[in-house]
Amino acid sequence: MKILTIQYVRGLAALLVVIAHNAAFLGDYWANHIPGALGVDVFFIVSGFIMTFITRQAPEEASTFLIKRFFRIWPPLFLVWLVSLVFVYPDRTIGQMSCVLYFCLQDYSSQGPTFGFSPLGPPWTLSYEVMFYAVFAISMRLSYRYRSCLCALIFIAAMVGFQLFYNGSFSFSSQVSPEMVVSHWWQGWIKIASNTVVFEFIAGMFLAELMVNDKISGSRFIRAVAWVALALAIAFAAITGPQVFGMSGGFWPALIIMASVIMLSCHKKNANIRTLSFLGDISYSLYLVHYPVMLFIKNAIPPSAIKNGNPAVFLLSVAVSTGLAAVMFRLVEIPSVHLGKKITRIILLKRALQGGQS
Repeated sequence: MKILTIQYVRGLAALLVVIAHNAAFLGDYWANHIPGALGVDVFFIVSGFIMTFITRQAPEEASTFLIKRFFRIWPPLFLVWLVSLVFVYPDRTIGQMSCVLYFCLQDYSSQGPTFGFSPLGPPWTLSYEVMFYAVFAISMRLSYRYRSCLCALIFIAAMVGFQLFYNGSFSFSSQVSPEMVVSHWWQGWIKIASNTVVFEFIAGMFLAELMVNDKISGSRFIRAVAWVALALAIAFAAITGPQVFGMSGGFWPALIIMASVIMLSCHKKNANIRTLSFLGDISYSLYLVHYPVMLFIKNAIPPSAIKNGNPAVFLLSVAVSTGLAAVMFRLVEIPSVHLGKKITRIILLKRALQGGQS
């Protein structure tokens, strides 16, 4: 079951990231004033919420959970990687781009949480998503009932423990990471696991637990407070503009936005706004394709065409990205998700048959 308002938020968060990255086509003013990072902060909170919510709605094993997540994320990523390698980054080798496929980042000596970003740009966030899925699956295996609590405790222990061990102190800033030289792949994951941007996943899980356990009131007063809080958070983000990721930046308006939306969703059936629902459906594909599309267009036109801003180029880039995302959602995402579900059903059937024979 989908919560429509969460679907809307996910779609709008993706669109915000797309607009922020393409804002350079509008000129320096817009590029410096659109809070695109807020979209990522919202994404992470949404992920924490959804994983807790869907595993409550339809309990499953940790292994099948991971299989479904793999087929949800990796096939679309691989396609965008392959097309980008050919048409957007022809001067780069497969070796230079390969770290995208196993979710490693480019420069762990730079500031967190991006660590030099992914070679594809925005998909740096998938490193955190994949880590969250892995820890969440482990928590499911240890105790399904308390999976959210265990997941949060593991992350907090990792953040505090690694920072204290390597730095001798702990910071809530997502720009801080363990002071270590990354010479092996697993050390990169220490950097990621110790980044406090992970608190956003924890916040999402906490909000989901409140909702599924019916701890959120649907009274008129609460709904009024939620509307006011939502308006203030959006206004704050619009006025302050770009901020850093995490608790020293976009975490707080993102948390207020998500909490307000959830309070407004409880105990009330929401109208299905097809445009926003569609935007939520294609949000992952849109997030993946928009940056390569933007770079392709930027490289294809003369610099003079966008020197002082060109709204037509901005609209072209956003429109092409949205169109390609819709196609990829239909032709890649949906079949891939269905394949993942089919494989998990086969696995569960085999286990049931083996259990019946023993």
